[in-house]
Amino acid sequence: MAQAAGIFDVSDHDIRQRIGEPLGPMLAALFGVSGSSLATMIADYSAEYVSLAATMERPFDGVFTLLSHLKSRGIKLAIATGKSQSGAIRATTRMGLVPYFDSIHGILPGTPGKPDPAVLHRALEALGVSARDAIMVGDTTFDLDLSAALGVRNVAVSWGVHSVAALTARNPTFLATDLGQLSAWLDTVATTS
Repeated sequence: MAQAAGIFDVSDHDIRQRIGEPLGPMLAALFGVSGSSLATMIADYSAEYVSLAATMERPFDGVFTLLSHLKSRGIKLAIATGKSQSGAIRATTRMGLVPYFDSIHGILPGTPGKPDPAVLHRALEALGVSARDAIMVGDTTFDLDLSAALGVRNVAVSWGVHSVAALTARNPTFLATDLGQLSAWLDTVATTS
């Protein structure tokens, strides 16, 4: 998007640190744009993302096995993502994830994105679960910040874009380096509904 707009380049590292943040603040901070330039960049990015996601976005290996296991235990599952609500529904439907989740939450128009905990608060309400009885699994510092803001235990997973050092600096309840570790930890702490 920066090249198309003729704006300076930023490093992959800088981009990775902002993944999980809403597009407006992320692109404004990365490229120093505002107003109509920012609106154009958001629209262009969104169109390109939708086009590429149809063939490139996919679940991590082993996710369906883990989700099936959790569902078989009667554990309530929700998604609280920084994607728009329509983007969240589109992505989970395309990847075959919808049957595993009781509730799917993205950012609604006019509501704040991560790290504001609004999306997680909506997910908790939809599930009828208190913050103390919930666990948030996330791969960004934004996930850890929003769960901490509500007093929700959190698990950092190391296979996302934020570094292990950045994740551990947020003092997650647990750090998983693979799905096996995540599954084993969840089995020890998760309660059935």
